[in-house]
Amino acid sequence: MFKGDLTFISKRLNKKPICQNTLNAIHVASSKKKIEQTKNELMKIESRNVRPISRIKVIKVQDKKLIKNRESQNYRGALRPKNWKTNEKFTLNVPVSVKDEVADDVLHTYNNLVEGNIIPFIRLLKNTLSTRSWMSLLSADEPVLQAIVEMLLPLKYRIPELCLVMDGKKQKGSGRYGFLDIFIPGKGKKNNISIELKYISLAGLMGDPTRNQFGIIELGRLDKMLEKENEKFLLNQSYLYWNKEFEQIRGTTIGEILNNGKHQLKSYMNIISKGPSIDYFSSGIFDERIRITRSNYSNKLKGFIIIVIGFRQILWRPVEEIITNYRYDKV
Repeated sequence: MFKGDLTFISKRLNKKPICQNTLNAIHVASSKKKIEQTKNELMKIESRNVRPISRIKVIKVQDKKLIKNRESQNYRGALRPKNWKTNEKFTLNVPVSVKDEVADDVLHTYNNLVEGNIIPFIRLLKNTLSTRSWMSLLSADEPVLQAIVEMLLPLKYRIPELCLVMDGKKQKGSGRYGFLDIFIPGKGKKNNISIELKYISLAGLMGDPTRNQFGIIELGRLDKMLEKENEKFLLNQSYLYWNKEFEQIRGTTIGEILNNGKHQLKSYMNIISKGPSIDYFSSGIFDERIRITRSNYSNKLKGFIIIVIGFRQILWRPVEEIITNYRYDKV
């Protein structure tokens, strides 16, 4: 090979990648005539603006310089229009995605919630539940409700099932621990929110806690009927449920569930106000997901109990706020 010709080809290779067939032509070139043919091939490739797509492979040439070669598999140039411009910029008018809209709704309801206003959150929860099918009424329960509520709150601000030591003198399984459904630490001087959730199944309202006697059509119609009823009527309704502790069916009313839930939430908030659990026998927060520090100013603990009946009726009540000298932050 002639040195001048090899330098020319090396510059071409460094400037723009070529396909494997062209590279093989370079290696087998043994005369000036073949080198000229290789030059012509390179010029044709450059004029077509062909850019092979491949993994990068490093090879050596006679002058010990490294050049990059791409083993060609297909060509982008074959699919490009003739007037293609590689530096042309495109601007697309993309509408706001559903994901962004949901994020805005979640952030808006969260900001209102830590300010003590739960109404936007209740509205968002009802709109979300109302989109579910009648089939879901057969399997809906408190764990399902909790999962839905968690998705409507920012991940970095919510702590589900906050672990509390209610009575350090009791044994495990005998009232020693309690779990708050949702705890939302306040940012700075904003309110710390505690939420207790209760779900009322439509089958239990119809006297069928085992959910075997009624179909989805009956449950769906009842769900729509209850949406129009007032709170006084709903609170007086009898309700049957399966008691896991005693393994038997028990009866109550929605009003009793509401009052018992308020009392339960109040006891949780009293434990939270005490700060962390110091030792095995003390009461307090026992959860590694939250950081608790002494505060130079007083903070408020606000609580709400939410009762969801089916998918279209929601009852809620606030509980008396508690003042604490601790600050709570999610780890």
